[in-house]
Amino acid sequence: MKLQDVKNEFEKYIVVKDKWILDVVLANMIGNLIIINDPVWTMIVAPSSGGKSTVIAPCVGVPSVYFVDDLTEKTLLSGFKVKGKETSFLKVIGSGIMAFSDFTSILMKNPMSRGEILTQLKLVYDGKVSKRTGTGETAWEGKIGFIGAATPDIYHLLESGRSMGERFLYYWMDQPTDDEISAKQTEARISSKEILEKMRPLYHQYCVDIAAYKQKYGLPPLQVNEEQRDRVRNAAKFCVNGKATVHTAFKTGKVDQMPNKAGVGRDNKMFDTMLHALQIMDAYESDDITKTISDNRIDLIEKCAYSSINRERRKILEIMATSDGPKSASEIGATKSLGFEKESVELYLIPLHSVGMIGKEAGGSGKAHTWYLKDEKMKEFILRASGAEEEVEIEEEIPL
Repeated sequence: MKLQDVKNEFEKYIVVKDKWILDVVLANMIGNLIIINDPVWTMIVAPSSGGKSTVIAPCVGVPSVYFVDDLTEKTLLSGFKVKGKETSFLKVIGSGIMAFSDFTSILMKNPMSRGEILTQLKLVYDGKVSKRTGTGETAWEGKIGFIGAATPDIYHLLESGRSMGERFLYYWMDQPTDDEISAKQTEARISSKEILEKMRPLYHQYCVDIAAYKQKYGLPPLQVNEEQRDRVRNAAKFCVNGKATVHTAFKTGKVDQMPNKAGVGRDNKMFDTMLHALQIMDAYESDDITKTISDNRIDLIEKCAYSSINRERRKILEIMATSDGPKSASEIGATKSLGFEKESVELYLIPLHSVGMIGKEAGGSGKAHTWYLKDEKMKEFILRASGAEEEVEIEEEIPL
């Protein structure tokens, strides 16, 4: 079973507009189950009914993948037993991958419950959880991967907790148009359950075949050249800057504390694990164990990094990356693809400026401040990761 076979089968039933979504989902499986490294926690983000759950659901066919519909503060580790048997989720599964078809619903719990669940999940990522209960102390150690689906609300819901250390690698799933969806539904009249039943054995077989390929040839070291490594480093820096917690005063909206920014280590490790998984996947696809990482795979990692910030910040950065020079908040907001008032735009510009991602020029003589990207590498990264680079090239090819 090859990756292209999986893609071809899926495209019979749904419009797969995003060229990398299945690569990301299956690389998560391979990275967590086959690569001996820190876990990868991937969050697929898309609007409601955007197809994210459809591509994740067949993972249930892969051994050691456990779907979770809901979490409470006592689900993961409680110390509670029934007839001497463990009921705590972590104790039952030991190690494996947790899969969530709708993680947003868990984040919609009351703030106290949400905070406790997220705190426990951070410990799970780190591989060790202990809890003292009324019946004594209970503990777990292991490796748990994570793949989940969420709506864009996740950016807002996790904002306050990011200062404690972000564990997720995000991937924004590109969406087909309404017309494309309608046309495919007319062509392929099939339910989500039927799609799951058709795709589940393919996911399973693909992972089994990759494991067998690795068993036969061994796992070669991750092979990236220096230019690619530099791009991965910059992607990790973008992640930690974009996910930094920036506190602003309630009345003025101005930054009143130093940004709380994590180190790049965790993001670098997850990127490397994903790349290593993609390398063995590409080697298997081409039947060439000497296969190295292509620039296309670095593009995928950059998209993951770019997906770590919300849509509004991304859109503002894209406008700035494709503009001829500095723009005022009003000019940015007036761009057709955004349509925000000046004050709304500034709510996103100020945090980006605070972490050093953009610069600001004083207007002087009653003129408004203008904003710009601080370096050319940032501009190039945004153009590649957003796909705006391709759009600009297409526009330039159109004859006047």
